[in-house]
Amino acid sequence: MSLNADAIFAKIQTAGDDWADKKAAFCALDDMTSTVRADLATDYYASCGSKGEAVERALASPRMKDHLASVAGARRAWLLAEVKFKNLQLLAELRRSEESTRRAEMGMR
Repeated sequence: MSLNADAIFAKIQTAGDDWADKKAAFCALDDMTSTVRADLATDYYASCGSKGEAVERALASPRMKDHLASVAGARRAWLLAEVKFKNLQLLAELRRSEESTRRAEMGMR
């Protein structure tokens, strides 16, 4: 088995790009959580007796629950992409070590 550094690099680069994209998507959604809550609370405020009640209704609303589910889904996608990236890095190191061992067994340097 021959070590194809270019192919390994390309796979790691692609996985790294995917990881970065998914982390950015998660961060964007996560950063919007307070804004979504505030928008919803503002919508409920007119029909509520207090700010506290408006916030509670906002937090219990289907739109907020959908937003939080999206945040959780984005977090999972980001973490899975990170695992794939790190596993590819580990695989590259294992292949490099394997190749080094093979050369040593052949008496080459």
